Amino acid sequence: MEIFSKIDSDRFGVKVGKITESFFDDRTVEDGVDYFMANKFDLIFARIDYNRLDIINGLEKHGFTLKDTQYTLRHNLLDIEKYSERSDEYLIREFQQSDTDMIVDIAKISFEYYGHYATDKRLSRKDCLDAYIDWTYNSCVNQNVATKIFVADKNGEVAGYIAYKEFLRNDEKYGAGVIGAVSPEHRGRGLFSDIDIAGFKWGITNNFTWEEHNVLCDNIAVFRSHLKVGFKPNNFMVTLHGWMDEINL
Repeated sequence: MEIFSKIDSDRFGVKVGKITESFFDDRTVEDGVDYFMANKFDLIFARIDYNRLDIINGLEKHGFTLKDTQYTLRHNLLDIEKYSERSDEYLIREFQQSDTDMIVDIAKISFEYYGHYATDKRLSRKDCLDAYIDWTYNSCVNQNVATKIFVADKNGEVAGYIAYKEFLRNDEKYGAGVIGAVSPEHRGRGLFSDIDIAGFKWGITNNFTWEEHNVLCDNIAVFRSHLKVGFKPNNFMVTLHGWMDEINL
């Protein structure tokens, strides 16, 4: 299993690996740590399903530290109710290439000190923010990153957005939120919920079975916005970082 992350290694200037709980399907935590050391990784990002507390606790024992907690929220598109359209000055529409700069500007404001990168004090704050800026920009220009983007438009200004990617799992198609944000001056107006509804329509048209979002547990406003339109918690994950020069062998 290849765990080397070139994009993170190039960004942060150290050799970075990324793993999930499946990395330990055929090895113990101790074997995993030996592998990281033998392959001269500097930093490991581990996103682990909370049901695998044995792995989480094992990594913590060796010096990994918790950096974020996330719920995956899921909505079954085979059982969906009708939702009313907005009747105010906001228009929910598909992304246009001319929206790119406005969307990137929203990301610059919204993702400072956000997520597991930013909670690691050994990583550059600028590099952490740049990760989300680049992720947002690439969502706009590369369909391998995001299949579809919907925006909330107010008088030609992008007020918020959600980028989605189409996936196939066990012969079922589904859509997952890639990245999204609402500009600070437009928050509290239910824009995420309405963008979700546009996402539902897109998913139903394309025969998706479900749609899902990963949401940080302390991002209460976004959590509530998704719950408002019928998303429900499906699973819970944690992200840990392990710096090899801090590992307990």
